[in-house]
Amino acid sequence: MKKYLQLFLIAFFSFNLTNLFSQETQLSPDSEYASPQQTYTFSIFDGSLDSFTMRQMNQNYFSISRIVNRGVEEILGNKNIWGIKLSDIVNFSLPAITMAFTHEEGHRSILTANGIGSISQPFFNLHGTAYVKGVTDQALINFRDSDKASFVRMYTAGIESDFMMNRHSEQYAAFGLDDYSRIYPDYFFRTISLYSYQGISSIFYCAEKGMSFYEWLTKTFYSLEEESNEYLRDIAGYDPFGAARALFNPSADFKRYVSYSDLTDEEKDFLNDRVSNKALLNLLSPFFFGFPYFNIGEHISFNASVGYFMVPFGDLIEENVYFQYKGLPCRNLNFNLYARQAQNYKNWYPAFGVRLVEFSPCEWLSVSSGVHLWWQPENLEFFTDKSIFGGAFELSAKFILPQRLFPSKQISFLKSAGLELGILWKSQGFMPEIEQHKSHFRFNIGLCLSF
Repeated sequence: MKKYLQLFLIAFFSFNLTNLFSQETQLSPDSEYASPQQTYTFSIFDGSLDSFTMRQMNQNYFSISRIVNRGVEEILGNKNIWGIKLSDIVNFSLPAITMAFTHEEGHRSILTANGIGSISQPFFNLHGTAYVKGVTDQALINFRDSDKASFVRMYTAGIESDFMMNRHSEQYAAFGLDDYSRIYPDYFFRTISLYSYQGISSIFYCAEKGMSFYEWLTKTFYSLEEESNEYLRDIAGYDPFGAARALFNPSADFKRYVSYSDLTDEEKDFLNDRVSNKALLNLLSPFFFGFPYFNIGEHISFNASVGYFMVPFGDLIEENVYFQYKGLPCRNLNFNLYARQAQNYKNWYPAFGVRLVEFSPCEWLSVSSGVHLWWQPENLEFFTDKSIFGGAFELSAKFILPQRLFPSKQISFLKSAGLELGILWKSQGFMPEIEQHKSHFRFNIGLCLSF
């Protein structure tokens, strides 16, 4: 059954992508979603001078990706090949290569936050994999034995980063903060990745049952041999397999590249029947089908999404609602409300949150804030039935200097520039994009450019 479902999804993806390439769709920069000026924020400091945090890398990549896609659109204009816009072909090709940068930095950020040095190698090798390397086996064994939740998160952090990149894209699309055509290519590939990466275990299940095509596929692309030099080995191997082993059998003999055949029946069932099936939720959002928002009357628009990803104590489903009120003079009220249902071995834990996004009470100020509440397993344990209550608060403000007030008039392409200042406090628990599981306070600084 899963074999035919996968073939259907591949055919559907191909049709959906071809349809969205049409110049008559909402992906066109000449549509109602287009705007002549955009703001790009680059994180300078995010609570640590060690290296990029996950949130910092995601934010900077997001801004660079939007700038590159905008440049491609403006340079290539309406040139097309066989009725397909050339700019779409270029912009949809780039994420297949570049999205590994944030995925691998997600893995690396967890190690850095726990005092373990490592190197991100985000370029794919002949096995079709990108690496985080430079860590010894003994360092990983010590990490596992001292902090199980963070060790599991080392495996799942790349998926977590992809998931949060999609949430940022949805916010910008739903609130009209950038042209949908410049956001969608990366969103499209990450959505497929969130499903295929977490649902790929079903292919191994088919291979185990003797289906020759899948057997060939797994042996060709997903059968990794450990390098002789342990500093050149990937820290995680294939992430879902390593995460399943770390969740169910953390005291098992350590193996860097856990293969499907190494897993117990219980671990395989977890991946095939739980992770693989829930991963389909990532394909159910209107954003994926080319709808950035829906208008209700003159002043109100909304959209909604659902997603799923693995977390340090199991997995998590998230529902988002994006609501915009456009009736205020010269500014909009943008709200994002979400609910989460996290699960460890057998128990469920709810979470809720609300965000105010890019509210501009005046020309020189833009404010964003968020409140988050959660129940999570005690110590982020996989097998426990005990829970803890926690939460977080975040606030950021962008102070913008318009072009007419620039000390120098020579930078003609800039419309405005400024600084973003922000704070975040969280209690004990897991918070996406924030590497620390203990109570944590963070201050951040960013540079804002509009052109």
